[in-house]
Amino acid sequence: MHSISESLRKQREQVLSDSSEDALIRHTSLLEIAIISLYNRLVNRLSQDTEHFRSSAAVIGLDGFARGVIGPGQPVRILFLMTDSALWNASWLDEITVPLTEAGWTVDLRRETIDSLMIALEGDFEAFLELLEMRYVSGNRQLLEQAEKGIEGFIEARREELLSRLYGTVKAREGRLQKPESWLEPDLQDNPGALSDIVAIRLACRIASNIRSLDDAIFMGYLVRREVDFIRHAEKSYMRLLGLLRSLSDKSSGVLHFDEQGLLADKLGYAERAGYLPVESLMQEVFQLFHGVGVVSAEFWERLRESRENLPAAGEMRGEPLEEGLFVLNGKIHIQTDRYPATPGHLVHLFRLAAEGGLGFANVTRQWVHHHRNALNSSSGDPLVKEELFALIRADSEDLPAFRRFCDNGLFTALIPELAAVYGLAQHDAFHLYPIHEHHLRTLSELKKIRAGFYSAAEPELTQIARGIEDPVWLYLAGLLHDIGKSSGRGHAAKGGEMIPAIARRLGLEPEETSKVRFLVAQHLLLMDSASLRDLADQEMLAGCAAAVGSSELLDLLVLLSYADMLSTGPKARQKWRDTPVLALYNSIRHLLEKGEPSARAITERIERLRNQVRNEVLDLVDEAQLDSYFSQLVPRYLLSMQPKAVARHLRMWRHLQSSDTPFVWEVESSGDTAEITIVSWEKPGLLSRCAGLLTLHSMNILGAQVFTMHNGLILLIFQCRLPGGAGGGMDWNAVRLDVERLLLGKMALDYRIAEHARRRPASQVPMRTAPSQVLVDNQSSAMYTILEVYTVDRVGLLYTIGRTLFELQIRISVAKITTKIDQVADVFYVRTHQGEKVSDPEQIDELKRALLFWLDGPAEMPA
Repeated sequence: MHSISESLRKQREQVLSDSSEDALIRHTSLLEIAIISLYNRLVNRLSQDTEHFRSSAAVIGLDGFARGVIGPGQPVRILFLMTDSALWNASWLDEITVPLTEAGWTVDLRRETIDSLMIALEGDFEAFLELLEMRYVSGNRQLLEQAEKGIEGFIEARREELLSRLYGTVKAREGRLQKPESWLEPDLQDNPGALSDIVAIRLACRIASNIRSLDDAIFMGYLVRREVDFIRHAEKSYMRLLGLLRSLSDKSSGVLHFDEQGLLADKLGYAERAGYLPVESLMQEVFQLFHGVGVVSAEFWERLRESRENLPAAGEMRGEPLEEGLFVLNGKIHIQTDRYPATPGHLVHLFRLAAEGGLGFANVTRQWVHHHRNALNSSSGDPLVKEELFALIRADSEDLPAFRRFCDNGLFTALIPELAAVYGLAQHDAFHLYPIHEHHLRTLSELKKIRAGFYSAAEPELTQIARGIEDPVWLYLAGLLHDIGKSSGRGHAAKGGEMIPAIARRLGLEPEETSKVRFLVAQHLLLMDSASLRDLADQEMLAGCAAAVGSSELLDLLVLLSYADMLSTGPKARQKWRDTPVLALYNSIRHLLEKGEPSARAITERIERLRNQVRNEVLDLVDEAQLDSYFSQLVPRYLLSMQPKAVARHLRMWRHLQSSDTPFVWEVESSGDTAEITIVSWEKPGLLSRCAGLLTLHSMNILGAQVFTMHNGLILLIFQCRLPGGAGGGMDWNAVRLDVERLLLGKMALDYRIAEHARRRPASQVPMRTAPSQVLVDNQSSAMYTILEVYTVDRVGLLYTIGRTLFELQIRISVAKITTKIDQVADVFYVRTHQGEKVSDPEQIDELKRALLFWLDGPAEMPA
């Protein structure tokens, strides 16, 4: 038997060395031949009556083996069906299963009689579904025919119930789309639109009409040829991916784990192309398959239900008249094809009516739409199409049932062909979960929710802004197009903006309308990026943003798009929005747009108002002369970025520091899972990075940091942190305070402590670096500061590492902005030399880049 196993193993490995689609068919054929040969060998070796044993059993394929396409890692499911009088010994079947197992297959063999099989059907729905696709392999074929006759009788008695339960499994899989992991790590077997949905179509055909071939389903009107061709292609693609996936690891599921997606793309030979990683090309094809199969599945089940509703003949149907050539029956729009002209405007109008009335489409209407959908290819500039499209977008409810159907039929892409390039495209990171076509729809949905008041409690300011917009359709259109430039890779916002004029001409937009949409697409990252990566006290940055926006009306649209865009990236986005001061930036820009750029006199008046407000807060602590002295020590950036209550609080802390022997004074304000830690001390070299390192030791995630060094040597550090465990109740703040004191007194060595803390981090929490770190030095955006941008993977002690490197190069940090998206960070620093100048020396800049890349990525990533 060993020689048989070895021969099978070699043949199997030879077949699997080919990664083409044909390899799956050859693999299944090899398996089938092997089972037939092993079965015949077993029967011929038995000393008893060979013919008796051959006629008393049958070998039957189940699951993927029954469908004729089985992946190399997929279990080989076999039913050994016996007569009641069979004298088979269970151990004899080892002669079939053992060689297959030794050759590399996983074999799942079950033994049943006809009677036991029928009993199993009653209580096991999954077993019933599996038996619907039985396929004869060897032995007595009549046994299979008897079993199928019994199954048909079982179906006949409960056909509608079985169809309903099967459809329930389809709907249950749809629920997976509410789970983020189903997008980040989709399941080739059980995601909506995956292999199980294709199997469900096959099984439904068998239950409904005893159809065993998808080609026969075409004749029954359940499917059309293009749908059959597509799901067959998808099925082969899924099986191929499953086979390769299981060759990469010992995981038995069909889940495309995030860290395996890139390996799979490499194995399949995907190459990097302009703007795309190889893995993004792979996952784009996967999401296109999911969506395509999902659309076919939804259409199939609608047709199947309608075919079983016992509706009257088309000429006898009477429903509620809707318009000329249209009527409504059972909540669906029916079309009278001889009375409804097939124009582009009428095509879009159907979906508008569906949105306004919450209606579906009857099968005749769906067929009409598909038959005439190419009419939109030649509808450029048609004013009726524009009118109907925008009415559809305005009218649809927040979950977009009508507009999603419009998109699923390929009609939106027919109007805007540029969308085809980003269909299914997903950014390969753990923050952007959804492929772009889904992200666009979710963005529109979020915009509608804001306007409808869904977020009135959480975001009252945004809700008020949204309700003040007279016509949101241009905002809605921008939401549906804002990432269209991602087909070109980097700089997608600007590239998307460049694509808008051509799209606008085809849609028939007026110049002013085009200008609005182009601005929103081109600048949709402006507020989020500026709030994340720039100092909100930077007057040059604020003036630049105000100049880019130009009007309060566009600013209102932009902040709403920013919010909707962020929320529709994934579940981590809401926290990201809370951590990023977009609304504070919005209010500052709006003030500039309404009041104009502040003059030197306006700034002086603002500081004077601040001083008067602070005086009212500290009347019990200082007199006028002391307050004047205090204000004379404060740097302008501090005065322009702080609220009066904060300045008064800091003054009290400074007075406390002066009157005590402690090396620092601190305050902690925590709210939920975040805290703001304020430290007042005397200037010490590298204090920011050292305090950041200490907070890291207490497992705090630093979201942002500001440093203010006053004229008298006073230093103010403000850290915004996320607390470990998601809540502040478990923090031992006294322990943190004692450690800060040890640090400032020179009693704590940070390097080894941070290294030890990182070493103890579980391997599952150590993110993989998917791209080299980047270090950018910007001396153009600010007149007073050099802006240093560091893009890298998050890790323990990152801010400490960067700060220590800057300290070694005698570069002082004034502002640190930390932006985190899951495991990726963008750290931005406003820095100057110790002499108070911008970092402009080319030699120092080169050394800075080299040093940071060494500590972030190691020697291998050093530039030549």
